[in-house]
Amino acid sequence: MTAPVLIVGAGIGGLALAQALTRQGVPVRVIENAAVLRPVGAGLILASNALRVLDRLGLGDAVRAAGHPLSGAQLTTDAGRPLQTLSYTASGGAVGLHRAALQRVLAQGLEGQLLLGTTLRALHPQRAGVEVTLSDGTVQRCRAVVGADGLHSSVRALLFGAVAPRYAGYTSWRFVVPRPGPAQATELWGRGCRLGLVPIGPDQTYGYLTVNAPEQPPQVARPPGTMAEVLAHAAPFGGPVPAVLARLVPGAPVIRTDIHEVHLRRWGQGCVTLLGDAAHAMTPNLGQGAAMALEDAWVLGQHLAATADVPAALARSEALRRPRVEAVQRQSRRVGQAGQLEDGALRALRDLAMRLTPAAAAQRASQGLFSVHLDG
Repeated sequence: MTAPVLIVGAGIGGLALAQALTRQGVPVRVIENAAVLRPVGAGLILASNALRVLDRLGLGDAVRAAGHPLSGAQLTTDAGRPLQTLSYTASGGAVGLHRAALQRVLAQGLEGQLLLGTTLRALHPQRAGVEVTLSDGTVQRCRAVVGADGLHSSVRALLFGAVAPRYAGYTSWRFVVPRPGPAQATELWGRGCRLGLVPIGPDQTYGYLTVNAPEQPPQVARPPGTMAEVLAHAAPFGGPVPAVLARLVPGAPVIRTDIHEVHLRRWGQGCVTLLGDAAHAMTPNLGQGAAMALEDAWVLGQHLAATADVPAALARSEALRRPRVEAVQRQSRRVGQAGQLEDGALRALRDLAMRLTPAAAAQRASQGLFSVHLDG
């Protein structure tokens, strides 16, 4: 029997890779630390580049049905004055949906390949493939190991040792409001603080806040975010914000996380590699984190299915993906730096520049973000 590709992590990237490989007849095993695949996260936006991957996986229609079509995105001042508008329709469409809904679609048909409550304990590279030791003591031989286990990747630690993520300078709160919000994705820019609202269903709005703050030491357990924190930071915002937040449910879950990036000189070694946040976590300012994981999964899946030379397949996939990913990571970082400005004069200049930028020019600038060649 052919040794399987072991995927560590049943998040967006890991499940997408499992789908890509399974559809091409490549044996796959997915292990996930969580004992149960419970609904996790809040909302996200899938732009046309992400939808293109999902269409190739045969899952695009299911994802569109699970989410809310987005015609565009608007940037405004904290008072709601428009600064810039982007048309998703002109770029191929976009969908807002709950992260858990995307995970459910990606997990369809993979029940037999998914092992929950299991982690990777050790990697033992072999002449051909990898021998792994799992948390239950099981030793298995794998054709390849792919770490899709997020920002604090255990596979990355086993492969490269401790790698400290780089703090972006701001923390975030994410939540879901059980009521309709703006018709399109809207982000308001305040003083060192931004607030976004994204429709993710007929009666749900995904909300997020990013606020300049010191980094929480990693060894200190941070308590979960609270609605009181959200309301306090949201107080200066106008536009659609007050009406939406007035419907917040007291005690509803709020996810609070510091924002980090991951920078690696290489993503893999031999028959082991990383994808998504494990390889290149980025700031969320362009809404491209999930899309980059999906693109990674598709490209890596094509190369693993096309050749028996696993190290060559992993190296070729990384060589193709790295320029694209690093460009998006840089662009996202710059948007975050502009959006988190605190100085009044700099904010006024920034806002003026955005208002004076022709809509056609802003639209053209987004084309490179949403257009990607997935073959190569």
